[in-house]
Amino acid sequence: MFTSSPMLYADATRLIRRHVGVIHHTGIDRVNLEYARWVHGMGGGLCLRRGGEIKQLSRKSWARLLLGGRQPGNSRVGRRHRLYLFLRSLVFRKSIPKGSTLLVSTHSWLAHEDTWQWLRQRECKAVVFLHDLIPIQFPEYSHPREKALHERRLNHTLRYSRGIIVNSRCTESAVRAYAKQVGLSVPPILVAPLGHELPECEKLPPQDLVKPYFVVLGTIEPRKNHLLLLTLWRELVKRHGADTPRLVVVGRRGWECEQVVDLLERCEAIHPYLVEKNDASDEEVVTLLAGACALLMPSYAEGFGMPVQEALAIGTPVISTPLPAIREFAGDIPDYAEPHDGTRWLELIEAYAQSPSPQREAQVQRLKNFRHTTWQEHFQRVEEFMESEVGGQKSEDRGQRTEDRGQRSEDRGQRSEVKHGRSEAKANKRSEILDT
Repeated sequence: MFTSSPMLYADATRLIRRHVGVIHHTGIDRVNLEYARWVHGMGGGLCLRRGGEIKQLSRKSWARLLLGGRQPGNSRVGRRHRLYLFLRSLVFRKSIPKGSTLLVSTHSWLAHEDTWQWLRQRECKAVVFLHDLIPIQFPEYSHPREKALHERRLNHTLRYSRGIIVNSRCTESAVRAYAKQVGLSVPPILVAPLGHELPECEKLPPQDLVKPYFVVLGTIEPRKNHLLLLTLWRELVKRHGADTPRLVVVGRRGWECEQVVDLLERCEAIHPYLVEKNDASDEEVVTLLAGACALLMPSYAEGFGMPVQEALAIGTPVISTPLPAIREFAGDIPDYAEPHDGTRWLELIEAYAQSPSPQREAQVQRLKNFRHTTWQEHFQRVEEFMESEVGGQKSEDRGQRTEDRGQRSEDRGQRSEVKHGRSEAKANKRSEILDT
């Protein structure tokens, strides 16, 4: 078993923000939660970034508040819970000990070089989980400032981390290609597919949800391509009238999705056939997926594609874009359609909505061969990686070489950093809001 001296810590900065802000967990948050649970189960501690430093959290009380996975609601009890959580986030015992190992499973503060330098001064080793490079590869689907911010995250991670964990070989290839492009060395990388741990479905879908229906799951943002589905649903209404299947949109509203929101709120033609759920619990998600004709995943880009794995794991067919990251674990089980091929999507949706549906039944048969990764298997790989790469001298030597290689470019940028220090500080402050 991997042991760290003096301590292994999991970064919980984003988890605390999510709980205080009553923001329901996204895929990244759920990965963060599983890493915090694993470290806690190993006897390690929780921590968060505050003022450029990494501070310890009380092991007992914070585990009770954060690791159960349930988030406080907007009731009076929920508001008191959030206030209590916020006040506790302002009180710390001390910084993490020198020489600690830190598992960072979100991108929350990776762009802040002051924290990386603080870790180096205390001889702490950081292992970073990189979820994707989408803001760099597909800047058109991200906030305008996100590309430069993500580049800083990647540059600091490549220079200073002792190891990187990624969710797919697709993400690994993207990391290596980016490192080559910017001339940085690549630390040891582990490819560890994400686990699946949703609650079992014990009840039928809500009675007011008329079958047949389809589910699209994920934050409403341009990359997820909700606009295609809503446009297709207008065509379905023209063709089928009252027999049009329902579309259940599960996920909170994100950024730059005004067209989608307009259709959700103001398109009278499709409104009777839409159900929007912004705050569905894991239990509700499983229930909805279990009764659906299929999960629809028309995304333009994904680092892994957790909703696809979850749907397949509980036996629900999937119609998806043929993204490399999804094909990596799903293979030929789903039916695939390109994100711009509305005709193909329409044909598949109509075929799956039929009763009986030969095409849907064919995928149900293929589903019998699907085997998902468990979190236990995921963390077994992580533990072996930590033992072989993080604790040894090899990582330290690699880090020194990276530091030497990057020193000249750091020196060249020093005057520019001083000159623009004030604007950089403002950008770093904004990054805490922009992180996803």
